[in-house]
Formats: sequence, C-alpha cells, structure tokens
Amino acid sequence: MSDVRHSVCALDCPDCCSLLLNIDDGKASRLRGDPNHPVTRGFLCGKVARYLDREYSPDRLLYPQKRTGAKSAGSFTRISWDEALDTIAERLTAVAGEHGPEAVLPYSYAGTMGMLNGNGMDRRFFHRLGASRLDRTICSAAGMEAMTRTLGTRYGTEPEQFRHSKLIIAWGANILGTNVHLWPFILEARRNGAKLYTIDPVRTRVAKLADKHFPIYPGSDLALALGLIHVITSENLQDTDYIERYTNGFDELKQLAAKYPPERVEALTGIGRADVVDLARKYATTRPAVIRLNYGIQRSERGGNAARAVATLPAITGSWREIGGGLQLSTSLPSNSIGLDWKCPNFKNDRRWDEKRG
Repeated sequence: MSDVRHSVCALDCPDCCSLLLNIDDGKASRLRGDPNHPVTRGFLCGKVARYLDREYSPDRLLYPQKRTGAKSAGSFTRISWDEALDTIAERLTAVAGEHGPEAVLPYSYAGTMGMLNGNGMDRRFFHRLGASRLDRTICSAAGMEAMTRTLGTRYGTEPEQFRHSKLIIAWGANILGTNVHLWPFILEARRNGAKLYTIDPVRTRVAKLADKHFPIYPGSDLALALGLIHVITSENLQDTDYIERYTNGFDELKQLAAKYPPERVEALTGIGRADVVDLARKYATTRPAVIRLNYGIQRSERGGNAARAVATLPAITGSWREIGGGLQLSTSLPSNSIGLDWKCPNFKNDRRWDEKRG
C-alpha cells in the first residue's frame, strides 16, 4: 500500500502549491495537487505535473563529470565525488590566495528551490570563505521597492479574494502561464458577473479570453497609470474620505497626473484616448475592483515608478476597503514588514517622481 506524503512545490511562483506524493518502496509513484489546499485545489501546472518524469528520467545527470576536451565540444569524463570536491576546493583556494577571496562571486537566485536551498549552507560557506556578496534581487527589486515605498509592504490582495471582484485588471500578467491557480477564482468571479481586462503589449492567452484587451506600448505603463489618475481626479471619481484618512502626498500626485491628459497618454502608450477615459471610469466606479500586477512592468526604464503609480490606484479609489479589491504583485510577506499597515499608501518618495516620458 502506498504511503501518501505531503510536500510543497519548490518553484518560485505565487501559487506555492501543496503537493501529495505516493511513495512505493522508497520511490515516488504519483504526484498531484492537494485537493484540500484552498489555492492548489487538486491540480498542478503543466511543468510540475510531470516532475516525476524529470526526477526519474534516464537522461538525468546523477554523477559529477569533468570536461576533458575543448569548451562546447561536449567531451566529459565521470569522476568521483571526492575528486570533484577536491577540484573545486583547490580552485577556490587558488583564486582566493592569488586575488583575495572577494574575487569569488557566488551567483544564484530563486528558481527551483525551497527555503533550505535558497538560504542554506551555501551562504554560510561563502561567508566563511570571505567571498563577495551578491544582492539576490535580480528580477524583482524595482517592483518590491515600489510596493514598499508606496504601500509600506509588498503584501497584497489574497488570491481567494478575487472571487469577490467585479472588475479584474491583469496588468502585464499572463495568469494562465505564470499564476494558473489564480484562474479558478477569476472564473468564479466572471460567473458572478465580473469583467476581466488585460493590459499587455502581447495578446496573451489571458488577453484572448478577456472582456477587453488594451495593447500598450512596452515600457509606457507609467504614462497609462498617471493618465488613469488624471481622469479619475479630474472627474472627481476618487474616494476623498479614504485619501484623507489613510494616505499622504495625494496633492503632489494629482499635480503630476495633470500633465498626462488622455491625448498625451494615447501618444505615449498607443491606447486610444477614449479607451483611457473608459478604463479609468470603469475602474473607479466598479466595486470591488482588483489589479493583478506582474513583474514585467518594472523591467524597463522607470519601471519602479510605473509600479508605484499603479499601486496608488486602489488607494485613490478606496478599493482597499473592500473584499475583492486592491492590488496583488506578490503573495509573500517579508519578515521585516510584519506589523506595518499595508493599507496606508504613501504617495511621496524621497526621490522625485520621474516626470519624463512614460
């Protein structure tokens, strides 16, 4: 009889799936999503669903090999673990001895890893060696900083809340490709009458299924966000009570947004001015409304400020008040943000907002 064990997906994505593994004679025979987990809900993405095929593939590299020919020639010879460890240790010692230990830079980041792999013995080893330290925020630094500066933390709307939304905006988020377990909550919301809009330079699978797609020029998200703020504030669609009670810096943001009327936003983003106005009105007047933002927005010039501008939208409309409202960039809560009030955005920055072309 199989022994069923619990595990968790080690990939770096928002879903953080709960796994069930059948173990027979010390070997996993079946992998599936935990049906009792509120987000995993019994299914896995296409990549993880075939993990056992990868784990037990006859082509998997199981032993250390040393290159014996020229680079790219594909010539390797199997060596023992002792020889592999000695070779690496000798090389590190030689480099540190000749150039100093800081000449060694351990380069790694998130991916297929859990807490132990991502923050385990390798850090302790290289610290003891005296190697250079790497800031391991290669792909998300600007977005995370944007959330922290604007909201006080990077935590956002929980996936389970999306079922209560009446307007869902996937801003640079190809949900079916990168966050598939959010999709059932979106489908539930749509069955209850919600609309799904997408903002993306590419007509993704999600965009093809959306009620409306806004094809934006790459890197122009800041201009669109400020344009939406311009329409909302010029038509007095903002939640003044929420702004006065829970935010600061609104007047400065409003002044900046005044420089981005719909006709300028159309020229900068490629989205028609009528669509800009319609999107702003729909977002401000549909309750609750939620934005699923993803990291592509911050991987361009002024990307951090673009994420900041988008993050101000649910505060301007008071969307944080409601279940199913708000914004989600990350589903993680860093330990240094515990105790902060993430529902109190700060529109100000100790550096000036970038008023250049979005």
